[in-house]
Amino acid sequence: MTRVFWRSGVGIIFLFSVILTGSGCALLGHPFGKQTDAHAENIINHIQAFNAQISTSKGTGELMLTGGFRKEKYKIAWAAQAPNRLRMTLLMSAHPVETIASTGQWVTFVSHTGAHKPHSAVSTDPDLDPYINIPLRLSELVSLLLGKMPKRPFDRAWVLPEQPGTVFASQSFSSEIQEWLINESGRAIRYRVLDEDKNMIFGIWYSQFFKRDNFILPGMITIKNREQGVIKISMKNIMPNIPVKESVFRLTGS
Repeated sequence: MTRVFWRSGVGIIFLFSVILTGSGCALLGHPFGKQTDAHAENIINHIQAFNAQISTSKGTGELMLTGGFRKEKYKIAWAAQAPNRLRMTLLMSAHPVETIASTGQWVTFVSHTGAHKPHSAVSTDPDLDPYINIPLRLSELVSLLLGKMPKRPFDRAWVLPEQPGTVFASQSFSSEIQEWLINESGRAIRYRVLDEDKNMIFGIWYSQFFKRDNFILPGMITIKNREQGVIKISMKNIMPNIPVKESVFRLTGS
């Protein structure tokens, strides 16, 4: 059975707990006894340098959800600050539906339609899987809204001769394998997290790049889970490195 992609009466009911995921116990994705490929690590460092100077952003756009026979479309407005501060509101027909806010210490969810009571939880970087069915962390969502490419900890990286445009990385005693795909200009256009059999757990695609304030930003971000549920975020109206007051990230639930 296909999982409900975004849980709510109208697609946005958030669960009332913060679930932090752990790591697996297998050493996978890289041959035993072989050191990290310095060339692969340099590629990852180059990917992480992309838009590294952006620390905040504000913007508006659209968020489209597809899962099974269900399609939903929302307007969004957000303010984000690295590494884990966020305020994002989803709107339908110009009316707020749901707001999530993170101060970096607390995460608060507010339904503007009465779908659930306001809820706050102590967490610096919650896993968003219970809310959007994709095991993306809040800091990784913030990274996307800053025009950056996510990266999880790793201690080995490599490139396969038959896939010169793809770089892999893994962490000891974790079953996850990270994968970045770069295009001919050296820009990362895809990031995926794979399981030990190299099946996709989730993936992120960047497209429709445009220039704003000397930065090259992705106008469309597509996120997929392993069941092919899809979130598309259109964020062409984005203002990088704009001042954001700390109070923006606090919600009272009112």
